[in-house]
Amino acid sequence: MRSLLICLLLACAPLQAADSDNPRLAQLLAAGQPPAGVVFEIVAWEDNTWDWAAPMLRDYADRLRARYPQLALALVSHGAELFDLARQSALQDEPGIRELGRLNAEGVDIHVCGEYAKWKRLGPQDFLDFVDVAASGSALLADYIELGFERIRLEQPHATD
Repeated sequence: MRSLLICLLLACAPLQAADSDNPRLAQLLAAGQPPAGVVFEIVAWEDNTWDWAAPMLRDYADRLRARYPQLALALVSHGAELFDLARQSALQDEPGIRELGRLNAEGVDIHVCGEYAKWKRLGPQDFLDFVDVAASGSALLADYIELGFERIRLEQPHATD
């Protein structure tokens, strides 16, 4: 009996490892019922955030939609990374920014915090077409959660040796 249990645990290890990068994602994928939706939150301050965040968002969105095809998805950006989504940004043609545009075309709502954008004198007209400028990123996030959306924070993976 003990060897059977060990075999079962070893057989499940690859599945568990695949979702261990984000425990909340793993919980949602393992659940029997989909939530009302998933809202991804990002607050990052380092340069080139979208280099890691956009592929991560793509991966998470694809995995969630494979399990729950009609799941509503949204992203709320309310850190310095949101300035890379401004039309004046030199990063518009970067792969990560283009990936966000593709995700939006596939139904992922992309929002930035208008309150924070105002600090750099940016308004809705200053952002790329696929970006919605919310009055407040924090308030919008709270609205999504009140509607039953589950929150997943996008965080930069730590380098491993």
